[in-house]
Amino acid sequence: MSFIDNDRRLICKSLGIIVMAGGTSIATPVHAEGARTIEEVLVTARKREESIQDVPVAVSAIAGDDVKNAFTLDTTSLAQFAPNVVMDTVEAGTPAGGGFSIRGISYQDVEKAFDPTVLVAVDGVPLATGTGQVFDLLDIERIEVLRGPQGTLFGKNVVGGLINIHRQKPRTDEVSGKVRARAGTYGKQDLELLYNYGEDNWAVKLTGASLNQSKGYTKNSVSGDMGKKDTTRAGVHWLFDASEAVTLQAQYNYTNMEGIAAATIATSTDNADVFCGLYQANGFECGGQFGDTVRPVGEGSDRRRSYADYRGGVGLETHQAIWQLDADLNDSLTLTYVGGWLTSDDEYKVDFDGTSATLYHVNRFGDYNQVSHEIRISRDAGDNLLWQAGVFSANSDATSNQISQVFSTAWTPFETTETSSESHSVFFEGDYSMLDSKLTLTAGTRYITETKRMDRDVFDPDTGVFSVGPNAGGERTDNDWIYRLGARYQFNDDLMAYVTSATGFRSGGFSPRASTQASLSEGFGPETLTNWEAGVKSKLFEGKLKLNATIFHMIYEDMQTEVSLPAPNVATGNELAIRNIGEAEFDGAELEFDLLLTDWWRFSGNIGLLDAKYTDFVADIYGDGIIADESDLNLRRAPEITYSVQNVLDWSVSGGLMSWRVSYSWRDDYESTLTNHPGTQIEAFGLVDSSLTFERDEWRVSLFGRNLTDEESYSHDYVVTPNRPQPGVTNPGSLWKFATVRSPREFGVEVAYSF
Repeated sequence: MSFIDNDRRLICKSLGIIVMAGGTSIATPVHAEGARTIEEVLVTARKREESIQDVPVAVSAIAGDDVKNAFTLDTTSLAQFAPNVVMDTVEAGTPAGGGFSIRGISYQDVEKAFDPTVLVAVDGVPLATGTGQVFDLLDIERIEVLRGPQGTLFGKNVVGGLINIHRQKPRTDEVSGKVRARAGTYGKQDLELLYNYGEDNWAVKLTGASLNQSKGYTKNSVSGDMGKKDTTRAGVHWLFDASEAVTLQAQYNYTNMEGIAAATIATSTDNADVFCGLYQANGFECGGQFGDTVRPVGEGSDRRRSYADYRGGVGLETHQAIWQLDADLNDSLTLTYVGGWLTSDDEYKVDFDGTSATLYHVNRFGDYNQVSHEIRISRDAGDNLLWQAGVFSANSDATSNQISQVFSTAWTPFETTETSSESHSVFFEGDYSMLDSKLTLTAGTRYITETKRMDRDVFDPDTGVFSVGPNAGGERTDNDWIYRLGARYQFNDDLMAYVTSATGFRSGGFSPRASTQASLSEGFGPETLTNWEAGVKSKLFEGKLKLNATIFHMIYEDMQTEVSLPAPNVATGNELAIRNIGEAEFDGAELEFDLLLTDWWRFSGNIGLLDAKYTDFVADIYGDGIIADESDLNLRRAPEITYSVQNVLDWSVSGGLMSWRVSYSWRDDYESTLTNHPGTQIEAFGLVDSSLTFERDEWRVSLFGRNLTDEESYSHDYVVTPNRPQPGVTNPGSLWKFATVRSPREFGVEVAYSF
């Protein structure tokens, strides 16, 4: 892997900066009583509680003090804790959309008709849509990031990996609570409340939060700041120990987010982009380097300033209920049932051209509903055989509506897409130990069948004409067996090695952005992924160093790829559709470490190396009727190098404990568009975060900063209808390009009182 040498100097330099920062932070530290140890983290990466060091799966976990001290404001903050992970916000068509990628297997679409390749699950219930994947992390006990396909146990199209989030459970025999207030730059004012009341055999936990940001990240002299949002959350979680063998849980959570969407910044660079001429006709410049913003004549390029004349808005209201039953059937068998219900309403209104001219404005709104059930039986008799088996079903339906304003003040046509999905599966996974429990063999499988439906209409109320539909679309059913086979060897209490092979499956569906009856009804088939992986998990120096390493090779087949197809009867001359085109291979290595340098100094981090490439990609991706070999393109959101390091320093001060955390997280350059269009690459970026916390008795006071170097890299970059590259032509042109910028430097103070 030649890319390792290219960035070795940069990695060493950055590591050195962080180590020196940690080393100069204290003079004569005095640690609190007792030697510090690395916290043992228990995970449920295989739907049973195990030490993370015993799990034969590539999993990173964030728990305990790491959750509190890192100030992980939303799910995108989790990328720093795991290698080969990219988590961006893609709010370009849907509220709180996620552009998540694990090991180069990415997802960044705004349509509810498509299943994410990286799944988010909360308290055992999967969120089977990209809408709402980015959310605030409140009341969190533990977060697990599982890399590679996890479909045998978690099902529902977990091809790239899983983000497994666990909220705190109610506690019996305890009356406790917490009040946490936070204030920060950009008008941030947050208040979070938690109250737990527990008797001998039951408990209830109440939560509430008000999260307000009154100033936007992007200045706008035309229509006002963009990106400001207010969120209200409330929840109740009830737990009842019906007997020594039976526990019941039920919870309900409500969230309402509303505000102004993040600004879309126009980045067209010259007259090869059609909109560039329109910008110039309205007093804007579009010259300069790739990635520069379109701006009024005489002003410099500024990624934190928008000139949109239509601020629009963004909103997402969700209701979620989860219920769970755990029952010991006998000394060795446990029955678990987890049910989930989710309904949401969303809206997204935006000026996609990013200027004061009325070129392309969009209003989208819709709803999503999901119900899931899982029943499983687990066996643990204390002997050589452990297993679990179960059934899973999920039903979802969604509606997406859109009206557009193109070159005029009229909002038309009216587009409506209705989609539904049914998923049913059975699964089994077991471990068999031998050689005095040193060698353990694992085998698992899942049979999954899914049915997708879509109806799409495009109607012009002025003319009374359907340009698409009515009820264009279709129905299809896909099914497959997926598996996991593996072995692990426990050399001693501190050293374990494993090998595994696993497959992933994502069912087919239909393309809601297609414009012709033929493409809408044709749909696309399933895609599959096969992962071979080997890893070592170890503890060294009497448990003061935890060192885990993984290597992997993956083959991605029948990739569900967005292509541009010729469509002479459509105004643009082409249409977007998903087709099964392409095969890719991924090779990589991952290293995670956690080191106690002293009782008061902890140094930890991770590094991921990835070589992702197409091995077969022959298609017409430009809609000009030319089928060509595009295998030299780079895959989206697949940086060659990712790494993060953090220092955590503790010392006693005035009867309390002072903690200082500083972290640096780096992501190499990566592509954000299928065609690798010039000017749409996400530039390499590094984020510096820090927090200083003092705890004494029931009080906790923290100062924190995020993105301290004010990194201005884009989080999302997109090209509309790109043209095919030509020899000697720097910019092959497009309709236009736009991007969104990462959150700027932020500071804040947090005060928490616990009882």
